[in-house]
Amino acid sequence: MRHIQKQGAPKALSDWKKHNRLAQQNLHYDNLGREQRRPMLQALLAEQHGLCAYTLRRIDLDCAHIEHVLPRSQHPDKTLDWANLLACFPGPQQGCAFGAKHKDAYDPARSPFVSPTEKKTEQLFRYHSTGEIAGLNDAAKQTASEAVLNLNHVSLVNDRRAKIQGALRQRPSAADARRRAERLRTPDANGQLEPYCVALAQVLEHYAQQLEARAARIKRESR
Repeated sequence: MRHIQKQGAPKALSDWKKHNRLAQQNLHYDNLGREQRRPMLQALLAEQHGLCAYTLRRIDLDCAHIEHVLPRSQHPDKTLDWANLLACFPGPQQGCAFGAKHKDAYDPARSPFVSPTEKKTEQLFRYHSTGEIAGLNDAAKQTASEAVLNLNHVSLVNDRRAKIQGALRQRPSAADARRRAERLRTPDANGQLEPYCVALAQVLEHYAQQLEARAARIKRESR
């Protein structure tokens, strides 16, 4: 996962909430129409630079849905809270064995969980060249586990590994690997990030560290 900097809610949601301010019973996500939900999803996709909040897969309006970090069933007062909303794979009518749909009603308010909105999100997970992800504390381990987001599902691992192997196959220099990692953390001209950018950047940085350590060792031994 990567840290998501939340922005302001879109005008469509703000206007709808103002329109219903005198009817508090209406202020629930389930009462929103397509004319509100679609611009909301567009705004979330822009915030996330086109990546799923949990898996880092590429998503768009046709293959994403609005996820509630704190589930609607247990936190009805948070269903319209912009800070509680993310865009995630897959589409609203599709099932999935990992990510937001797999998380379902798991409640981060009562159980360990790392939200992408937390500033230190990226520091709590380690990606490996095999494509696997490991949590670095108890909350991160639980978040990535099969019981919650299932981030080591075979399809995710295979996708990440393919991206990583493609980058390493070119055998970049340490400097080139670090430059590529830096670019991966920066949105392109269209505001998009590369799928699995955090995984690839972490592995490239580790690769660069290994090359630099080897070069330093050879230099010491040659003296």
